[in-house]
This record gives sequence, C-alpha cells and structure tokens, in this order.
Amino acid sequence: MKILVTGATGTVGGLVARQLSGSGHQLVALIRDPSKADLPADITIVEGDLTDASAVRRALDGTDRAFLNMADDNGAVFADAAAEAGLGHTVLLSSFTAVTELPSGPANIITARHQAGEQALMRAGVPSTSLRAAGFDYNILMWVAGAADGVVRAPNADVKLPVVDPADIAAAAVAVLTATDPKPGAYSITGPQRLSVRDQVAIINETLHRSYTVQEISQAEAATAAFPQGTPDFVTTSVLETMGPGAAVLVPSGDVQTLTGKPARPFRAWVADNANAIA
Repeated sequence: MKILVTGATGTVGGLVARQLSGSGHQLVALIRDPSKADLPADITIVEGDLTDASAVRRALDGTDRAFLNMADDNGAVFADAAAEAGLGHTVLLSSFTAVTELPSGPANIITARHQAGEQALMRAGVPSTSLRAAGFDYNILMWVAGAADGVVRAPNADVKLPVVDPADIAAAAVAVLTATDPKPGAYSITGPQRLSVRDQVAIINETLHRSYTVQEISQAEAATAAFPQGTPDFVTTSVLETMGPGAAVLVPSGDVQTLTGKPARPFRAWVADNANAIA
C-alpha cells in the first residue's frame, strides 16, 4: 500500500512518518523544502506545497491513503485533488474545536480552520477519518519557557483540560492508515486525565525535581508574554480560548485505545521524554 504523509517536517506529521517507517508500506512525504527534511530513508520525498494543485497531484499519484495536516487553504486543494485521484482514505489532523463552541464562535480562527478542513473532505466525497485532538502536552512550554526565575506565569491556571501526547495522535493516525478497512468517522483524541497548568507544573516538579511555582496572569498579559509583538488580537484570542474555560467541556476519551489498542499516555510520560525541552 502507498501512503502519503503531509506535514512530515512538523511534530505530528513527523511522528506519523517515523511510526510508519519500516512498516513495509510504500511511503511518500510532500514537503515544501526538502532541505529541512530529516526522515527515514524508506520515505520518498515529493517537493511541493499543499496549496499547489499540481504538486498535490504528483504526491497522490498511485497513493492509496494519506495523512493530511492542513495548509493555509484549510485542505481545499488537497480535497479536490484527492477526489480526482480516487484516494481510498484520508486521516485528517483536526481539533476538538471543530465541534466545541468557544467564546468567539466562528470568529475563532482555529475553530474555523478545522471545521473548513473537515467540510472540504466531506464535500469532495473523500472517505476520511477526523482525529479531533485536544490541546497538546507541549503547550505547557508556552508558559514554562518564561520561567527563568522559577515562576510559571500562565492564564487560566486552574482550568483542567485533557491534554494529549502528540505521539498518541500519530499512533491513532497510523492505526487508521494501516487498517484493513478503515471506516469514515471522527474520534476525540485526548490524554487520559484532565489537568490544569497548576497540575502540569506539579507533575513537572515531581518528575524532574524542579521547584516551579505558578502565578496566574490575565489574557492580555499572556498575549504579550507568549506571542511575537504585533500578533493580531484575533490570533492571540483564538489560541488562548483553546486553553480557557470554554475548552474545559472536553472530557477524556477512550478513542486512543479504541484505535491503537493502547491507553493514552499520561502527561508524566511526556515530561520524562522531553525533559531537555523544559527550562
């Protein structure tokens, strides 16, 4: 079977590519800049951009299934090309925001992006599985990165969210991509428990023998601390809403285990694996 991986230079796409490597399938990665690719030797690189229809068609030539990590057009070009090519199945990296109403509603660009991606594949008639992921474990780095004085300053410090290890998202994607007969549908991909920033910092302290404290800051302070100067307000608001009270309706799901046969990894395991990334 021939499988296309997009976003293979990113976190989840890169993990999908590496987990597929050595599986015996023919693997292809569509990459904008091949010089930035550091992939296993059994993955063939096709140079191109997901918004370039001719490049997408080249990458889809003879392809049976694909992992889609959307580009700036929210997957519109890919969906049309996949329908034209008769692609057997697509696994879309989506988000819980596609079905969770956040305070700014459709004005939230993350919500709008993932709704558009799911709808593009549906309109094009491409059989697909949407992995609606919770916030990633590594989002804690947004706040820990500024804790040189030992104080983690973050908004919504006590809002509990079922953050997920990106490796579990990739494993779920690989399970669908390699299934004998994948069924179209959507899955909620979460971690095993709801944790607040305060909870996460406590786990970091215990696991890595650190002594961080947590100080809650306002949304405005968070926007200044975590985003480059000049970032539009609608961008900072959209991102911060995914970590705020509106996102707390999301509960832990067993869908990682349903797809992979293994339970979702706890945050503590991600911390141990990524100790070097934590200041």
